[in-house]
Amino acid sequence: MKVIGHEETKKIIRLFLDKGYSSYSFLFEGKDCTGKKLIALLTARAFLCEKGFGFGCSDCESCRLTDNTISNIYKNTHLNPHPDIMLISPEKEIKIDQIRSVIDFLRLKGKKAVIIEKAEKMNVEASNALLKTLEEPPSDSMIILTTSNQQLLLPTIVSRCKKIRFRPLKSEEIQHILSLEGMDEKMLKTAVALSDGSMCIPETILKKPNLFKYAKDLYTILSLNGLHPEGIITLGDILDKLDQEDINRIMDIVEKILYKKTLKGDISPDFYDRFIKENQELRKAISKGVKKKLAVEGMYFNLKTGG
Repeated sequence: MKVIGHEETKKIIRLFLDKGYSSYSFLFEGKDCTGKKLIALLTARAFLCEKGFGFGCSDCESCRLTDNTISNIYKNTHLNPHPDIMLISPEKEIKIDQIRSVIDFLRLKGKKAVIIEKAEKMNVEASNALLKTLEEPPSDSMIILTTSNQQLLLPTIVSRCKKIRFRPLKSEEIQHILSLEGMDEKMLKTAVALSDGSMCIPETILKKPNLFKYAKDLYTILSLNGLHPEGIITLGDILDKLDQEDINRIMDIVEKILYKKTLKGDISPDFYDRFIKENQELRKAISKGVKKKLAVEGMYFNLKTGG
């Protein structure tokens, strides 16, 4: 799978790999949806490659299996994955049982690569368990943590990893990626304008256009003068059927639209600041089990009435 951008980052990673260490612990830090996971998989491919060429020779059995793993993740295929790569992803958090499975996996014979995505989601027990492994990593092992906020990780974990910083994607890089995906010109322009150096919103627009429509509807209701309870109640019924991640994506888009409109003078800075606070409260409420419909309606009435 082709990587757009991050050329300097890949050179730095390759320099570390050329040192030929028996084990590696990396921390890939940067905005969400900038390619950290894909480059982590390619780094694992390089580490496991039978020829040790670049980011993998693409010819050996190990590289072919890694490519299968990448295809399964990004193209929803069901190919035979690489048995020596483990990917850990959080639901609400990463728990100690997941880290115990990592520890057991790394004890197996032969080279092993582990990628822990959104490592800041590790709970305290999981973090402490991983720290012990990072202090004395097994030979022939590679551990890659990805995060959008290293401040949420234990400082002792950060200090035991080689930090690789991922810069935001350039607008032309995002445009290139979306062009390869076949996005039409009008929608592409909108997606790039809302991207802010990340593929999170563009990917939502591309893969879940209904969420983008709901976000535009919510923005419209918020921007209208006066109260329009019928509009927010109708939209609330729709949003109530979505999962929390979809709600978060919608709110990310609305926040970005409001930010752009605030810069243009179409929305007051005070309203934008209050939206940021209400958005945070909405996410907290939903995470604690409050019905999404009630949380969205509450946010709307608080914003429109100054509550």
